[in-house]
Amino acid sequence: MSKNILTKGLLVLVIITLSAALLTGCTLFSKTVTVKLSGTTAALAETYYIYVDDESEDSMVGTGSLKITGLSIGKHTFAAESTNYSGEKSATVIGLWSTTVTIPVE
Repeated sequence: MSKNILTKGLLVLVIITLSAALLTGCTLFSKTVTVKLSGTTAALAETYYIYVDDESEDSMVGTGSLKITGLSIGKHTFAAESTNYSGEKSATVIGLWSTTVTIPVE
């Protein structure tokens, strides 16, 4: 009898967890990463092209941020390039919620 209660409790916990994940806007298989840049005032004044695993994503101004969706769980390399500055950072995407990656540009 206690095994039946334990099984039902576990099922309720799984349903609540999945519901909370979906209601908070996160997805289970496609992850969102927010890319930000750090550096000097001059470096952040430029426009950067952002790359994930050597594939172009979009461009952004250094003081802003860029949301990239559809990434798989695992390690990714994020890069930023402008006319005068560049930077790169590796990060592991895990969990249900979005990750923020800050790329230092020099």
